[in-house]
Amino acid sequence: MMGLIQNEMIKIFEKRASWIYMAILVVAMVIGGFIYQRVNGEVDENWRENLEMQNAQYQHEITSTPADQDTTWLEDQIKQNERFLEKDINPTAKTNWHFMNDVVIGVTMLVTLFSVIVASAVVAAEFSDGTVKQLLIRPHKRWKILLSKYVAVLLYALLLMATLFVSGFIVGILFYGLGDFQAPFFEYTLEGQKEAILGTQFLLKTAYYLPSLLMITTISFMLSTLFKSQAVAVGIGIFVLFVSSTLGGLIIMLAEKYTWAKFLIFPHLDLTVFALQDKILQNITLAGSLSILAIYYIVFMIATFVYFQKRDVSI
Repeated sequence: MMGLIQNEMIKIFEKRASWIYMAILVVAMVIGGFIYQRVNGEVDENWRENLEMQNAQYQHEITSTPADQDTTWLEDQIKQNERFLEKDINPTAKTNWHFMNDVVIGVTMLVTLFSVIVASAVVAAEFSDGTVKQLLIRPHKRWKILLSKYVAVLLYALLLMATLFVSGFIVGILFYGLGDFQAPFFEYTLEGQKEAILGTQFLLKTAYYLPSLLMITTISFMLSTLFKSQAVAVGIGIFVLFVSSTLGGLIIMLAEKYTWAKFLIFPHLDLTVFALQDKILQNITLAGSLSILAIYYIVFMIATFVYFQKRDVSI
């Protein structure tokens, strides 16, 4: 089995695109570092005095605003500044862990995209290139051959993640220094600000991202076994990736009226939201989302291996 996996990894890295994807991630981190630094600007050493002055100005605007006009935004700004002052958090100071939370986690979408492309093509390419017969005449069972391809795709996806995180961490250190892993910060959620620890929050988002990467890669791998055309398999895989977020938003609205909508897969494909809130779809917890994904995962894997086992390999 290990020999089959090794052979599939060699096939993946024989393609120039596999190396280009990794290079793109490194370049994206460097560009992201420049942009993030430019957007955030210099650190304000007098941040306490400036926040206190802002609050005084906001308070003056509130008192001078007519009673029939809304001052909620000004009141929220005052509360936000007071939280920074109370927790002694300089909102203008950025470290590599801010960079990891804001930029690196955002760029994981590229990891998913490249994983989808590779997973969508890994089986379909054998049919497109006419090599599937030579592959299956080997003294190995079909399920072992397919499993080796699947494991190789997952290993490549993990390598993409490692490339992103290592390059992002290095770029973050070069631009912002090592920083404090345990530093507190405020993250913005739909329910307002949430106090968290920089390093811990990054690790949480990473952990919640892994099931999403696994599911989307598995769906793409399944599509690769269903279609003989590599272009069709890759095209549908990318389509599913980008449509899933839109469908997830629509299903969240449907779930308010229809209970069955909560059990559709799309709202559960992005578990990183659980780093910001405890529930989605009104009452679905992380355990609930993982259970739903596990059921879909089993169905997809059974369908993939059963179909490939019975598939006609004539070309």
